[in-house]
This record gives sequence, structure tokens and C-alpha cells, in this order.
Amino acid sequence: MPTAVLVNVDDHEAARYARTRVLQRAGFLVHEAGTGADAMRLIGEVKPDLVLLDVHLPDMNGIEVCRQIKSQEEGTGMIILQISASATTAPHATVALNTGADAYLVEPVDPDVLVATVRAFLRLRSAERALAMANVELSEKNAALNAANRALRRSNDDLEHFAYVASHDLQEPLRNITTHLQLLERITAGRFDASERHLFDVVVKSAQRMSLLIHDVLAYSGLGKQVMELQPTDLNDALNWALQNVAEGIAEAGATIVTGKLPVAKGDVVQLGQVFQNLIGNSIKYRSPDRPLRIEISAEPGPVGDWTIRVVDNGIGIAEQYLPEIFLPFKRLHSFEIPGNGIGLTLCRRIIEAQNGRIWAESRESEGSTFLFTLESVARS
Repeated sequence: MPTAVLVNVDDHEAARYARTRVLQRAGFLVHEAGTGADAMRLIGEVKPDLVLLDVHLPDMNGIEVCRQIKSQEEGTGMIILQISASATTAPHATVALNTGADAYLVEPVDPDVLVATVRAFLRLRSAERALAMANVELSEKNAALNAANRALRRSNDDLEHFAYVASHDLQEPLRNITTHLQLLERITAGRFDASERHLFDVVVKSAQRMSLLIHDVLAYSGLGKQVMELQPTDLNDALNWALQNVAEGIAEAGATIVTGKLPVAKGDVVQLGQVFQNLIGNSIKYRSPDRPLRIEISAEPGPVGDWTIRVVDNGIGIAEQYLPEIFLPFKRLHSFEIPGNGIGLTLCRRIIEAQNGRIWAESRESEGSTFLFTLESVARS
């Protein structure tokens, strides 16, 4: 830490010398001045950290010297301790302090008290400067972070717009491909041998997968454009909407759905219905061939006034190392023999996070999966 620089201003040479010796023994670098003019010149040259300033000087009042120092930009942060052996009343101290002095000391001042006072003010000023620098640094970092966030939002908006436009424009040529494949199938009915039929089926299935992929990209990009106003939502209504949409799949899988009474939470009923639909649809797709599918849906109060919703199945489960990846866009853990494009869980995450919640999964391979998500309680302020 650099040695603090002091200026000791006093027209009484003996008193000035004694004070300088005390401060030098304490480890400070001390410069001396005997008049106000010398003090102003010296202060301009050495830029001290602290000035000990006698009130009565031969050429000008020490309080006026203080005023002049503090009126200069470089002097606003300089510590000034006014000292007097004769002007010892409260009005004298009041005038000095109102003029800008940081403290007013009355002679005689005990040497230990003087040194301790100087050190205390230097520590205070050092802390103030450190805080000011930290505030400047924080302000700069906040400005940089805000700029980065704005750039990220613009980039995300551009990507969503590109995904929407690109997938929208892809629909028309894909419809033409699908239509001509259907025409070709009717025209060539019964004329393909087994190998040709296999090749034709590969093309048809690829077109179907591409159609689903485009639909999912549109759904994903369109979700970012929606502005939701969260309302009290009966989750039973959202679940019933989802169950109606997947009723055929539930019947085909022979699944048993067990639901408890779900709460009213803040959200959007249609989008929360989509979350339930995707999670139940996943359970159906990834059911175990060794046991009847059972899906349990329940809710419990969370630790911070929210609700935690659970969707539990006894399907094939997910290996633990893949759990962090399952919410990534278009991430598939299985071959195309199981339908889907890997966007369903990504949509679920986007919907839940847009409604101030979070979603995650717990699972063990061959033992089923539990998907959990949180929603704000209606009572939460």
C-alpha cells in the first residue's frame, strides 16, 4: 500500500515541526507550509491525501484556504482537518465544517489521537474510493451485460423469425411432393415389386417425417411470438383438454391414467394443456412392452408458495446420463421407429419457463420416468 502524503500547514514553526515529527514517525510522508499561499502552491504540486490546516494563518484565514481547496475539482476528494488553539468554540467548528472541512480539532491534540484520527480518515477515504471504483466497474459491467442481452434478444428474435419463415416456405414444396407421391402411388398401384415398394415407402415416410418436423419448427418458433397474460388456471381443465386429445393413444396403449385433484395456478390453460399432452404422449410412446402402462398425475405445494406437478409413468425410463439432454431441441434418444422429432419436451420447457416455472425429469432406465414442473400459486403476490 503506498505511503499516504500529508501537508501540514501552520504558521507556528515549533508546533508545525512537532506535528510533522509525530506524523513522520507514524509512517506518513509529510510536507510543510507556513502560509495559505504556500499551502495552495504545495497542494497543487504534491496532490496530498490529507491536509492538516491551521485556522489562523498570516496571509489568509485557514477556513478560506479550505474553501478554495474544496472548490477545485481535484480537491473535492481531499481530506482536510482544520486545527486551532484559539478558535475553539462550537460556532468556529460549525463554520469550518460547513465550509468543507472533514473534521475540526482543538489544540493541544494528543499525538496518539492525532495519528489515529488521520489513519481513520484515510481508511474511510480509501473505502469510499474503492466503493466508487466498484460502482463504476459494476455500472460498466451492467452496461455491457445489457448490451449483450439486447444483442441476444435480437439474435433470438432473428432466429425465431428465420425458423418461422423458412419452415413456412418449406410447406408448399413439401405439399407438392406429398401430393405427387400420392398420385404416383395410385397410378402405379400393384406395379411395384417388393424392392420398389420398400424404396417408395422410404420416400413417403421421409416426407411424413419432414412434414412433422416443419410443423414442430413452426410450433417452436411461433411459441416465442406469443405474449401470455398469466391467469388463474384450473389445471384439471388443462389436463382434461390434454386427455381428450390423446384419448385414442391412451386406448391403443391400454394405459391407466390416475389423477389426483389438481390446483388452480397461474398460467395459460391451452399451453399448460399442451404440456400435459406432450408428457402423456411421451409416456405412451416410451411405454414398456413388459407391463401395462400406468400414468399418475398429481400436485403438491412447493417450498416457496408454488405448486409442483408430477407426471409419473412406469415406462422404459431414461438413462441418467441423458437426463440433461432431453429438453434440447430435436434431441432424440431412440431411432425413428418411435415417432416424433424430439421437440415435444423442448416446447414443454419453453412453455413452463415462460410461465415463471421450471421443468425437469427424474428417471432410471427400465424403471419409468417422473417429469416435474412448477407453477406460481394464485395466492402468491
